[in-house]
Amino acid sequence: MPATPSMLEKETLFKWALSLAVPIAVFFMLPVDGETLTRPMALFLAITAWAVVVWATDIINEVAVGILLPVLYIVICGVPQKVAYGPWTSQVPIIVIGGFTLGKILQDSGLGKRIGLTCVRAMGGSFIGALWGLTLAVFIVAPLIPAITGKAAIFCAIAISLCEALDFRPKSREATAVILGTCLAVASTKLCYLTGGADLVLGMGLADRVMDTKTAWMEYALHNFVPGTIYTIMSVGLVMLLLPSKVDRKTLKPVLEEKLKELGPITREQKTAGVLMLLTLALLATDTLHGVNAGLVLIMIAFVSFLPGLDLMNGAKFSKINFAPLFFIMGCMAIGSAGGNLKVTQWIASITLPFFHDLGPTSAGTSAYVLGALANFLLTPLAATTTLTSPLVELGVQMEMNPRILYYAFQYGLDNYIFPYEYAVLLYFFSSGYMLFRDMVKVLAVRMVLTGFFIAFIAIPFWKFIL
Repeated sequence: MPATPSMLEKETLFKWALSLAVPIAVFFMLPVDGETLTRPMALFLAITAWAVVVWATDIINEVAVGILLPVLYIVICGVPQKVAYGPWTSQVPIIVIGGFTLGKILQDSGLGKRIGLTCVRAMGGSFIGALWGLTLAVFIVAPLIPAITGKAAIFCAIAISLCEALDFRPKSREATAVILGTCLAVASTKLCYLTGGADLVLGMGLADRVMDTKTAWMEYALHNFVPGTIYTIMSVGLVMLLLPSKVDRKTLKPVLEEKLKELGPITREQKTAGVLMLLTLALLATDTLHGVNAGLVLIMIAFVSFLPGLDLMNGAKFSKINFAPLFFIMGCMAIGSAGGNLKVTQWIASITLPFFHDLGPTSAGTSAYVLGALANFLLTPLAATTTLTSPLVELGVQMEMNPRILYYAFQYGLDNYIFPYEYAVLLYFFSSGYMLFRDMVKVLAVRMVLTGFFIAFIAIPFWKFIL
């Protein structure tokens, strides 16, 4: 039975009531003592809970909430303005600007469609084959590009082009599966290599300092390539299982061939865009040699696309790029910077780490995974890595177990999230507008639970064997 106007009105009222009730309940249920948990910390947690509920119920535009969040943290929680707006001075905004520009180039030139359609045809012309083809491509570049946000910018553009080429409507099941599957491929493969992400390098350095060791690239790969590969296959496979496509190979193949025929021979513009993309990959892969971070690389590439003779970007095309999601992304990142400033991390550590002492390696490792997953709700992975790695590894030393197990499991926890605000990479893909929130949350919630079993019964036994 279709929903009547009165039913829709009641549903809206319920959502508004929920958005007010949850933060009020959070504030008054917290044990504020003025020392370990202060009033500003409780207010921070209540405001964050409000934002999560509003995003989940979609009663206010997510960009508007992203714009307001830093202001609330400043006015209500007393967070310094330079802290709340600190993320704007990071490389994330310029990665978004450069990445969105690169995506527009791939879209307008038709190169993105050509790459996406070619991937599908190379994998047998099936929808599932397309997802595995994109995952394989991510696997190839994963160890070469340390900046995970740089990888996200490239593969999100290709995934969107694939959706457009196959006429997958934004927020349809197929579009959600393609974008989310690509997102999880980019995020999950990071864990296979020490150079998969800057937070891994930072965290491993902190762990090595406590253990008085030096973990080499190959040593880390020996510990994590096998479990990381299984984990990536599980993550992408879960998307296919929970969001099965209604388009079968027989239906898709003629459409695919027709779309490829419509593209015609490769154009000069596509060749130029291809060279520019290869240059981007090369610069991202060699950032340790030239010292230019991913955001600056993408901005330089964006500038080059404007040069006379290339004709890949101009004022008119640039003005059509939707940069509104940038404010949503930066507002979400303010959660991590504000939480760190208010010492919410230390509070989490003080109430959770004591429970580890009497646990064995498997139980402690699984608990470290849970700690990482819970930390995501309040902190960015980088902030959680910075503040929780050292005490966690020190705890492993005191328990006379290999502390790497706790650190590795903790990093898997940080790679599990449910809402877009928890992780910049998921934010980036979600801001494309192609993922249906409900389907995305369903997949990520199941993935979070399954990863707990994966850590306990596959990853930890492997680490105990190999370490």
